[in-house]
Amino acid sequence: MRYWNPLFLAAALALSTAAPATAAQAGPPRPPASAEPATPVSAEPATPDCAWHPLGYRTSNVAYPDTNSQYWLLHYTVQPGLTISLDGRYPDARYASFASYDAANSSFTGPDGAASVLTDHRIDPDRGSRNPYRQPVRPGGKFTVTVTERAAARPNALPLAPAGTAEGAQGTVVYRVYLPHGTIRLPQVTFLRGGHRARVATCADARTTPAPPADAPTTPAPPASADAAPERPAFARQGGAGLYLNPDNAYLVAGFDAPPAGQVLVVRGKAPTATTGDRARPWPDPKAQVRYWSMCDNLWWGPGEVVANPLPDGTVDPGCRADFDTRLDADGTYTYVIGTEQQRAAVESVPGVTFVPLSAATPTARHLLILRDMVADPGFAEAIQNVPTGSDPARTAQVMGAYYPRTAYCALTALTAAGPSACPVS
Repeated sequence: MRYWNPLFLAAALALSTAAPATAAQAGPPRPPASAEPATPVSAEPATPDCAWHPLGYRTSNVAYPDTNSQYWLLHYTVQPGLTISLDGRYPDARYASFASYDAANSSFTGPDGAASVLTDHRIDPDRGSRNPYRQPVRPGGKFTVTVTERAAARPNALPLAPAGTAEGAQGTVVYRVYLPHGTIRLPQVTFLRGGHRARVATCADARTTPAPPADAPTTPAPPASADAAPERPAFARQGGAGLYLNPDNAYLVAGFDAPPAGQVLVVRGKAPTATTGDRARPWPDPKAQVRYWSMCDNLWWGPGEVVANPLPDGTVDPGCRADFDTRLDADGTYTYVIGTEQQRAAVESVPGVTFVPLSAATPTARHLLILRDMVADPGFAEAIQNVPTGSDPARTAQVMGAYYPRTAYCALTALTAAGPSACPVS
């Protein structure tokens, strides 16, 4: 058995939302030279052109996005004494968070030990407001998050940059929302430095979610030859630095060759219990082991596209299946079947299985499966978070036990005739 280590193709990542050039905000008129010296221009905050560039499979399909999430990016230039204030309202959603990233697009620990992520239930409300991720109250209350050099000493603070970061380096804040209910109100952004305040307007495209391009091929690539099935893939715990990975998630990955003609790839494992719905709920949840989990099929090569197949009716079949749209058997086990859109109807006729699509444009290309566990309860010993990063499949399976996803290539005719039992996994 083999497993592919894609290293998440970090070197190939070329985000279309690259940081815009920054410039100092214009200050007040300068007094004449004979008057008291003016505040140096360098004390003013350098600000981006706008805040909250959208990222996701509908806008910029890079960095292996989960198709049930929305992402917005705020780029900034590191300067001594800089503080960024984010004034927002709690969204009505399964999950939300803010995370800061260094110039290499990786999460980090601040110089004073502060973690570079703030999860919804950890965000203190403003005076007079309440947090719906802590108690059952209506969403919409206000909060203020700051990005600053010394984050550990302040509530609701994210570190600006790792220790030793040079002035002028790029940093990024990512605002994530999974399974939103209704409209998301993006936080107002203010840069503060040297007594100067500069409000940054929201990007014009931040509130839009354009449909995927309509020029995707409508004729599938030729099917693979009917040779013997390739070696079955195996999942391993990977990190993926450089791709704005969510510190609240832990990931298993498995690269795989496309199934030969007439076959499908079967993936089976025990599902963790998760919070439900698309509304804000208090965490921890005594009935849930994780906040959210999903299985996503992606293209292997950079820049990290998740499958998103345009369908004849104008809709899109996304490559992710999450806890809420995954069929489970009586003991909580899922069976994913990865195949072409042409195989979808046959697969979905089999009781207890969940179809996951190969790319309609390149179904015979190598793909990459990613299993996510989000915000695992400390008592969930088999969570992906408890597998040491870089573990091989054997070590990963040892920690996860029944929750480890096992695989097999299987003839579609056998699956439809006898069900999942016809496709034993290992």
